[in-house]
Amino acid sequence: MLPVDTEFIPARAVAARAAPALAVLEMPGRQGVGFIVSPWGYLVTNLHVVAGAEEVHVLLADDQLVQLEEVIALDEKRDLAVFRLPDHEVPALDLSPEKHPGEGDMLFLLLPAGGGMLGLLETRVHAIQVLDESLTFLELEAALPEDASGGPVLDASGALVGVATCAFADGRPITIVIPARYVMPLMEQSGTQPLSALAMARPVASRQRHVPSHPISLLEGSPTDGIEDIALSIMQAIQIGAPTYNRGDPEGCYRLYARTAERLVQEHSDCPGAQSALREGLHRCTQLSDADERAWALRDTFDGLLHVIDRWLQAQAAFARMAAPKSYLQ
Repeated sequence: MLPVDTEFIPARAVAARAAPALAVLEMPGRQGVGFIVSPWGYLVTNLHVVAGAEEVHVLLADDQLVQLEEVIALDEKRDLAVFRLPDHEVPALDLSPEKHPGEGDMLFLLLPAGGGMLGLLETRVHAIQVLDESLTFLELEAALPEDASGGPVLDASGALVGVATCAFADGRPITIVIPARYVMPLMEQSGTQPLSALAMARPVASRQRHVPSHPISLLEGSPTDGIEDIALSIMQAIQIGAPTYNRGDPEGCYRLYARTAERLVQEHSDCPGAQSALREGLHRCTQLSDADERAWALRDTFDGLLHVIDRWLQAQAAFARMAAPKSYLQ
């Protein structure tokens, strides 16, 4: 294993220690990234990077090009794939499933930068997200190039934290980390599968969001205190509803969102544009039979309103600054 100190080390040293374990995956029509986590040649990447590939070649740090033949394990839920390189002993990262960074902690993403060069992306943990009882992941502040998905994420001591993964939320790309603790059980599975197993493998598809994009004129004529009350009520509902959903209770989440939307419709006739958007979201829910879909329909409604309210409040502040009386030195 590559040695790791417990003290903080410079970013350049983090890259130097991890570089021998980085691998570039070459498939017909596309490339990806992976890394070695065992001197016996176990290679880890995201499942979506290799799903459907009929052949996969691996370019190692020493410029050797080898062809993958054995699949050790595929995890569609967590978007992970583990392979074994044929007859190669290579420097490997130390798999440390005990590493649990918190919000604000510094992390490093190692990625190929082309021409045999390496890139090291420095970022921090934006949030810890609990999808359900089977998956907790880290959301990072920095954006990762989509073709760099599957690379290693390291902490400030150089220890492996997990797998860098490109995902989507609210219709925009985000970078998440699948923690290393989910990789260890995959490596311990007995038996192997042929590479043809990739043809049937598909990671869980990301949810398609339908967040409405409202013009700022939607809120024209609305009082500032009314708009601020709507935004605060929506944010409070999400703060309670999202954890409820993540605990496996989409019906409870939907009921909370629906009560909030119905109350705001009743109380804010002074904000007809926002009132109309909320009514439209509630009406959409009447056409959906699944609690999960209804919860997301109202979350989309809420996010669309929060986006336009943020733009509207910024515009109001700008107008106020422009209209403020100015004093001049005589």
